[in-house]
Amino acid sequence: MSYGRNYGRNGPRREQRRYPAQKKKFEEKGIVLDIVTSEMRRRRDKYKNETIIQILGTTWFTLLEIIPEDANMVNLLDAIELSRDDDNNIKAIIGRIKFEDLTPIGELQLVTSVDNILDSHAVRFVKWINKAGPISLRQHSLHLIKGIGPKSLGIILEERKMTPFMSYEDFEERTKIRGIKDLIKKRILEEIENEDDTHRLFTRHYSTRQP
Repeated sequence: MSYGRNYGRNGPRREQRRYPAQKKKFEEKGIVLDIVTSEMRRRRDKYKNETIIQILGTTWFTLLEIIPEDANMVNLLDAIELSRDDDNNIKAIIGRIKFEDLTPIGELQLVTSVDNILDSHAVRFVKWINKAGPISLRQHSLHLIKGIGPKSLGIILEERKMTPFMSYEDFEERTKIRGIKDLIKKRILEEIENEDDTHRLFTRHYSTRQP
């Protein structure tokens, strides 16, 4: 007996939901956190004789390890392209690492690098402040920035409704919330260090897959 396309033996078939494919989050540029030569570590894998560069992605703050074609051309805090173009000084991208995999120098440069990204990409983060919305019925994403409470949130929402914020300075002048860049930096560092954080505003969850 034929049941037809939308009807099965036990009644109507349950319609299957189709969700849009998630856009992969790739890093296009990174900042050099540390340059680790083979003499500085004890690896026994296929990379044991290679100089490895620890990188912070500038978009999703992804921690990565790469192998350069020429390590002599790389310096701390250099900004480098992460695409596979022939002109780039990249021999291989090993993959993602966790915060605890950073060298002591890498940890120190991490704070400086996040600060530099917040300066050079200020427009992007001010835009985030202007567009940030609720993450649940009871919590707003801006609440996850320590230093922004219910009263401050109300002021931010009211001010940006009238006129979007134009800069960190404009935000601070109109809301009276001081050090917004440092508050965002603290949140970013917390997300990088704590991979178990459920709500991620600026970073992505750890995965062993390459960027």
